[in-house]
Amino acid sequence: MKTNAVIRLMSVLSICIQMVQSQTIKPEITPNDFQAKITTNSVILKQPHCYFTQTCTPDDCEIWLVSSLFSATSTFETDRINPNILSLSPYPAAFSGQLSKNYFLTKVGLKKDFPCSAASDDLYFVVGADGNCTTTNCNGVLPVGSTVRFKYVLVNGNSQTILNQTDWSDNITLYTPKDPQSIYDGLNRRSGAMVVITTILCVAVALLLLFFFIMLCLVCCGRKDSKPITVMNSFRIPHYDTHNLKDSVHPYDNPAYESGGKKYSTSDTLPKSGVIQTSDGIKLQKL
Repeated sequence: MKTNAVIRLMSVLSICIQMVQSQTIKPEITPNDFQAKITTNSVILKQPHCYFTQTCTPDDCEIWLVSSLFSATSTFETDRINPNILSLSPYPAAFSGQLSKNYFLTKVGLKKDFPCSAASDDLYFVVGADGNCTTTNCNGVLPVGSTVRFKYVLVNGNSQTILNQTDWSDNITLYTPKDPQSIYDGLNRRSGAMVVITTILCVAVALLLLFFFIMLCLVCCGRKDSKPITVMNSFRIPHYDTHNLKDSVHPYDNPAYESGGKKYSTSDTLPKSGVIQTSDGIKLQKL
């Protein structure tokens, strides 16, 4: 008798603990400073560390997440005792029509992988990480712009039945994408700093273009009447004598002057006077 009484007392305590846990523990949005904790079709939740503290037999008990429209939470509570609960509302048919149950379950992991000692706000679970998937319990995206609620459940790995559960999360409303044509981008929708920066940049670009055209005009106008300068044109000696050649009669003409159409006679050669002839017949110029 004493043994039966103790067993009954432990059962009652276990039920009470589960009821208290279901009322006090619920999924929450991660407190991290993520820029996309809530999107049009996904939510980032805290991982269920220390959500289920009771001993689980067998050791491979699993934690699953229930994702539901806020209007379908009662539907899941009715279906929860069904032995086929994990496949009763498969994804993506869960949200495909009027007869759909509007909830689905996806596996988060084994209970032993979420101990209390590892609890941290830096650990999170992304609902909708599998995108537009097609398997029964995949982690698919949520209906765009809908209001949803979540619940973690503890599932027996062998019988696939629910052993325990948390409370439902608060209502979470996903974002609704806006039509780009409906977004007004007039000046009164822009900040004063943005207007000032845009004005300064426009003036700076205008000044750079003005300086560029001025420099271009100066370069073009300044070289309009100029003639190309070559290395040969830099020589100013029209023609010269080849003193190293004995008895040179005809001077060598500078080809730079010939290219300009000007011809020189032998009278224009340099030197014109002061020629000294050495004993061996070489002419030297007196400077």
